[in-house]
Amino acid sequence: MARHWSQVQEAGAVLGLKFMFFVHRWIGWWALKLCSYPVVLYFFLTRKAARQASLDYLNRVKACGGIPENSNLGYLSFKHFLQFTRNLLDRLAAWSGAFNYDNVAFHQRDDFLGLVDKGSGALVIVSHLGNLEICRALLNTSHAVKLNILVHSTEAEKFNRLMKQIDNNNQLNLIQVTEVTPATAILLQEKIDAGEVIATSGDRTPIGGGRQTSAGFLGSPALFPQGPYILASVLRCPVYLMFCLRDRKGYQIFFEAFAEQIRLSRKTRDADVSLWIQKYADRLSHYATRFPLQWNNFYNYWGRQAENSE
Repeated sequence: MARHWSQVQEAGAVLGLKFMFFVHRWIGWWALKLCSYPVVLYFFLTRKAARQASLDYLNRVKACGGIPENSNLGYLSFKHFLQFTRNLLDRLAAWSGAFNYDNVAFHQRDDFLGLVDKGSGALVIVSHLGNLEICRALLNTSHAVKLNILVHSTEAEKFNRLMKQIDNNNQLNLIQVTEVTPATAILLQEKIDAGEVIATSGDRTPIGGGRQTSAGFLGSPALFPQGPYILASVLRCPVYLMFCLRDRKGYQIFFEAFAEQIRLSRKTRDADVSLWIQKYADRLSHYATRFPLQWNNFYNYWGRQAENSE
């Protein structure tokens, strides 16, 4: 039976980040990067389930033309693990203020920032493809953007405290949610009305399962959460997609206007949700085939779809 992503524990994640921050601050980046290679090799060799999930994903990307046919997938899988570690190091650099934001390029950002300048809030649907934390580059502009990130992890408060220890002026706020309750909707509506931005993941189902819909992704059906689209219909605010991905030049942050508003009809609600989820899955597929090694879901992503259909 495929395990839910939340059951694939990243043991000691907060403690590990604290250790990384200690090494970075008192020894230097060179030591941190040097330590990362044996750690990655250890996890690559000992985490069979994660390795198999990586290979399954890379095979699907190759079938969709995102990886050359003659590629060595075993080698690419190890590079996949290395890229995940690089994301963690860049995340730490962003939190600690050591990240070089000169190497960040934006695409189609002006429309989004113009909306924020007018004091209008927005919902941004993100993913675990790429590195969301580099969105601090957005916060470091002259635009005062208050970003609230919805997470399905019980570690939210710990991460909030850790970020405040690292940077008292950080504009990121993690909000733990397991489902969109009326109380949650009221809180988030207040933030939208205050001109703040809410970011939520569109590629992971909630811990309790929640409402899910199947959509085609990289050639096969996979389950996606309905939550972002139900939330958007409640908040009735503009919706954007954002992908933050690394290439040889640095990070590329892509903004895409997704909908002025998302409205779900009572009569055709399921069909409406399916339509929006498939649109999101199509864009996720587009970027996954362009940046295949930056997928940060190391679990059987398609397996729960098969399990659900039995």
